[in-house]
Amino acid sequence: MEPVVRYHLSDGTVSALDEQLQPIQRLSLDVPPTAELLAASPDLATVVVTDTRRVIIMAAGRPIPVEIVAADSATLLPGGRLLVTAPILERLTYKGREYDTKGEHLVLLVDLGSGHVLDQAVLDAVDASVTTVPHPHDGSVVLDAAMGQDGALIYVAQVLDDRLKVALVAENVIAASFAPSGDRLLLTRHPSFDNQISVLEWPSRRPLARLHADDMEIEGLAFFLYGCFLSDRRVLLMTYEHGLLLCTGELNPVGWISLNPPFQARDVEVSTMRGVAEAVFGVAEDVFAADIRDGKSLSWTLWRIPPSRVDAD
Repeated sequence: MEPVVRYHLSDGTVSALDEQLQPIQRLSLDVPPTAELLAASPDLATVVVTDTRRVIIMAAGRPIPVEIVAADSATLLPGGRLLVTAPILERLTYKGREYDTKGEHLVLLVDLGSGHVLDQAVLDAVDASVTTVPHPHDGSVVLDAAMGQDGALIYVAQVLDDRLKVALVAENVIAASFAPSGDRLLLTRHPSFDNQISVLEWPSRRPLARLHADDMEIEGLAFFLYGCFLSDRRVLLMTYEHGLLLCTGELNPVGWISLNPPFQARDVEVSTMRGVAEAVFGVAEDVFAADIRDGKSLSWTLWRIPPSRVDAD
């Protein structure tokens, strides 16, 4: 698993972060204070932000505005293309007051050099927020259209000759993570639906493995929506009350991980404080970041799982 480059925008400066979540490059941008970061290249040669009224591509030292309102995701694609998602906003009036509401969702293919929209598709997901899980190799992008308690729709978007092809993959689950090799997709539990985790073969989407909470024979066990591949052989899952569960790539449980170990413990190495995890994601092989709540504050901490802890599969 290659280290994942992540990005952060604060006070008009975008930073590329290494596997220790430390800045390795910075770039100052002339963007509104309310701008939100959507995407960036590892060298920060291309940065995509939104100020809710439009998308702004920062490339070659110049801004390229794209008239897409309320974009919620953007993914850089090969060949100088950008995949953007945004809701269709509908203006309604209630008791003399106007307000916007989300209708269906648009998927738009944009030329990075000009900002022109080359193609678009419509997702049948009303009042949704879309996040993306890009495939590590083939250029496809999984779209997770979350609709709150009403569930979620999972799509895959592919580009061929500057035309979009969008297909439904699954319903009422969360698209969490691809395996580093790209041959499997991890689907975690939507809080309103079945209490199970599954893995699909990719790109066939054939079910390969399933882990239901009942299989664990632990009273009250409930999976949370966060989870990720740590490598092709290891999956990390999150539960509500029982902490983190380490599994093989086939979802066979290996063991529980406590984020409050004694500091001399050898099974987990922690970089900073103790606390309760509210989210996790993989940053490199055997390394994950946890959003830790320690009292009232939140902070990201890094955790490493030594190979001896997980190679029992």
